[in-house]
Amino acid sequence: MRTQYTVAALTAGLLAAFGTLRDGGFGWLQMWGAWVILLFFSWMMFRAARNYWTAAGATWVQWRSRWVDTYHLTRIRFSADGYSRVLRLKDAHGNEIHSFKISEIQGNPDLWDLVYNGILHSVASGNCDIDAKTRRILQIPYELGPRPTGKRADRRRLW
Repeated sequence: MRTQYTVAALTAGLLAAFGTLRDGGFGWLQMWGAWVILLFFSWMMFRAARNYWTAAGATWVQWRSRWVDTYHLTRIRFSADGYSRVLRLKDAHGNEIHSFKISEIQGNPDLWDLVYNGILHSVASGNCDIDAKTRRILQIPYELGPRPTGKRADRRRLW
């Protein structure tokens, strides 16, 4: 069973158990307001826990509704989004992915291979702006592409 369905079912079960314990039985089943609350909170948990899918092809990657051409990346940055480590990717066509979760894509080695090969190609082309921190996190050799200069202008946030 998919995660969002499990979370919604658990929420409904917890609310039903709470209603049963609070009412001392199943009398709450006859109240329409209880059903509205039960369905509303289950729907909210379903929406909050829904999974966003990731897809990749030979030269592209899509996360949610956004996609980039991995062989024509112009900017790659590592960042933290809450507890998640994310990549911020931008390609030569203007497409961007702002919060590409590294753990999600690395969980599927085949997808990660496609994405990582594209990242390596973009860096090696010399047209990709990637800082030293991102290189270190992604384990991209410094021999690939131009070395980061370390200038203050290179470290400013452009997003």
